Amino acid sequence: MSGTSIAEGDGVMMAIVVGDASAIGIIKKSLQAEAERTPLQNKLETIANDIGKMGTYAAVFIVHILLARYLVEGLMQRKLDLFGGEVQGSRLIVENIKLYVDFLIIGVAVIVVAVPEGLPLAVMISLAYSIGKMAKDHNDVKRLAACEIMGGADNICSDKTGTLTENIMKVTKIWCGKECEEIS
Repeated sequence: MSGTSIAEGDGVMMAIVVGDASAIGIIKKSLQAEAERTPLQNKLETIANDIGKMGTYAAVFIVHILLARYLVEGLMQRKLDLFGGEVQGSRLIVENIKLYVDFLIIGVAVIVVAVPEGLPLAVMISLAYSIGKMAKDHNDVKRLAACEIMGGADNICSDKTGTLTENIMKVTKIWCGKECEEIS
C-alpha cells in the first residue's frame, strides 16, 4: 500500500487504519497548512467593503433624491397625480410605477459601478510585475505574499550566526591543532 515497500517474499497484513488516519496520512495532513491572509489582503478587503458600503449609501441617497425631485416637480407643475384621476393629462399609475422602478434600476447601477471588482486583480498584476523585476536581480520569490510582506519591512534582523546569507558556502579559516590559517 501507500508508503510501503516489499522487495520479495510472503506476508500477512492487517490494516488498522488507512488514509488520513494512518501515520503517513497524519504527516501529510500536518504539512498541508492553509495559507494565512497577508496584511495587504486584509487591507484590500477592508477597502473593498468600505467602497461597497459607500456605493450603497450613495445609491440609496440618489434614489431618494430622484423620488423627491419627481414629487416636487410634479407638484410645482401640477402634473403629479398620486392616486389617479385627480389631474387631467397626468401619468397613469402604471407609468408612475415604471418610473419608480427606473429610479431603483439607477440605484442598483450605482451600486454595481461602486463595487471594486478589479481591485484585487490590479494588485495581483502589480505584484506579479514586481516579481518579474526582482527575478532579473536574481531575487527569487516563490509566493506573491512574500513580496508584499517584505515590501512593508522596516527592519531586517539576523541572529549572531548571520542566518541571513547569500546561500554560498566558502572556507575562510582552517584550524589544525595549534595554528589557524587564513584562506583568501
